[in-house]
Amino acid sequence: MADSFRKMKKVSSQVFDEAQNLSRDTQEEIVTGVETLSQQKGTESSSSATPAPAATLPANIDSENQEISNIKTRRKSSWAFWSSDNGTEVASLNTEEIDINAIRPDTVESIDNKITNEENLNAESKQRSYSWTFWSTKNSKPEDLKSTENDMPNEILQGGSLDSNQLLDAVKTPVTKSSEVKHQNKTIVKKRSSKFSMNLPNKSNLVTPKIEETLPLFGTHTMIFNGYKRMKKALGYFDSGELYLHRKIEAKIFKRVLIIGVHGFFPTRMIRPIIGEPTGTSMKFAQVGETAVLQWAKENNMNVEIQKIALEKEGKIFDRVDFFFDILKNSANDIRKADFIFVCAHSQGTPVGVMLISKLLEYGIIDKNKMIGILGMAGINIGPFFGMDKTLFLRAYSAIENASLLELFQFQNFESLQSRKYMEALRNLVAHDVKITFVGSIDDQLVPLYSSTASHIHHPNIFKSVYIDGSTNTPDFVARIVKLSCQLQNIGFTDHGVVREISHALAGPLTGGGHSKIYNDLQVYKMALDFTLKTESSVIAIQQPLKFKPFDIKKFGINSNPYNLPWCARGMFFEVLRKIPHGDNEIEMVFKEFTDWQPESKILKDVKYRLNGIKAQL
Repeated sequence: MADSFRKMKKVSSQVFDEAQNLSRDTQEEIVTGVETLSQQKGTESSSSATPAPAATLPANIDSENQEISNIKTRRKSSWAFWSSDNGTEVASLNTEEIDINAIRPDTVESIDNKITNEENLNAESKQRSYSWTFWSTKNSKPEDLKSTENDMPNEILQGGSLDSNQLLDAVKTPVTKSSEVKHQNKTIVKKRSSKFSMNLPNKSNLVTPKIEETLPLFGTHTMIFNGYKRMKKALGYFDSGELYLHRKIEAKIFKRVLIIGVHGFFPTRMIRPIIGEPTGTSMKFAQVGETAVLQWAKENNMNVEIQKIALEKEGKIFDRVDFFFDILKNSANDIRKADFIFVCAHSQGTPVGVMLISKLLEYGIIDKNKMIGILGMAGINIGPFFGMDKTLFLRAYSAIENASLLELFQFQNFESLQSRKYMEALRNLVAHDVKITFVGSIDDQLVPLYSSTASHIHHPNIFKSVYIDGSTNTPDFVARIVKLSCQLQNIGFTDHGVVREISHALAGPLTGGGHSKIYNDLQVYKMALDFTLKTESSVIAIQQPLKFKPFDIKKFGINSNPYNLPWCARGMFFEVLRKIPHGDNEIEMVFKEFTDWQPESKILKDVKYRLNGIKAQL
């Protein structure tokens, strides 16, 4: 019994020792497993945390670059209007997205260094590009800064409060000399040609008619005939006046030029994705106008000094005129120093520029004998297309913008306040020997051709022309028709309303950009300079009144009488045969191009159908 008890005790102690050893091993295994899991978790947390930067360890640098890339990816997913940064730039670090509690103390310095690096990169990217009024604008590269510093306007006067100190400081700006920017001008032209060489149009851009093919040369017989007219008028006899001006071979001499840019109506942000971003700013007109003046002066062997003013303010026409007048009257001394004032206006800016210069002349801020030229590109002289104010196009505008836009339709009513004030300003300008050039775009989607060329007024000091973009592939027949129409109007005769009849058929698509391409072509500016500076200053023309012939806009367009167009074309062709040199050759080319014309759109096919009987009758 005792032996059995001792055996059982011995076995129990062995079992107990084995159990202890087993529990000790189990505990060691558990501890080892816990430590392994802790190490794995620590490895994962350390991989998710930000590593400390070490310039001597490539692995840390790679991980840091990978983290910057991840931050950039998260930044791109956010929506923030339009980003002015390109895809190759490093996105700025958003410190608000970092969880401070999750950062270990040894990584705080890494984050601070990274934020500093990212801020430096972000500052560098801001120097390369910046966003202004919701469309992107890029600065020049450092190596190109010297060649473009004189391209920026000397003054950019924007809407806002009228601070007298600011206005006085704005006029004290350096002038640009043609001798100093001769190489810069070449650089600009080279960039433009290389930019558009990637996508050459089927035809080159055309501005027609030119003054060389419209106005006769000034000669001895012109002087004798003008003297006879002045004597006849002095004796009390009736005189029909001048029908047109004569061009001169030698241009008028001038030294200092003041270029004033006046922008038009900017579309609302809701429809900018449809018709495109507004690029026709006053700054743009001043820059292109300066380039045109420099090239024109070089071609005529002149050295000129240029000062530019960009007038920028949105709103109604009369409000803009008053605001710009208050600004420019503080620049009276600089205006008087200029030998030649060149106003470059577009769209709504055309009536604004005309009224502004007229008001400056009335108040004596501009001398009466000053050489002044006004270029109106796609100007709203008789308003936009008839009926556009009743379409869904205007519902995208706010109340303020809608009021400014609806004001433009008041020009369709020749008895409205806007039309009467505009006519009064035009009469005042031609009485002060101001040369005005109206250039319309043949595929304008907003302003009809009869409005942009001001077909309701005639005066020797007013020249009309049409810009034809080469990418539109305008038929030769249509181009020749509008050319002959403008030629007749420029020499004092009528086109019998042909332009008014076909303007609706020439309207471009809403996204075509015909309203905006016109101000990018130097030919438009140069032609205005030719008419202003290469034509005579006729005393007889100054004394004769402006011819104004209103018409009913409602009778023209899609709903017009289909027999009006062939009747008007018949009258215009007879005027061409009688009044234009080599008119028979022009008519022959018209018929040939009409036969070869194969219109594609329905509205142009209707135009050709209406004109089919003209060739047989003539």
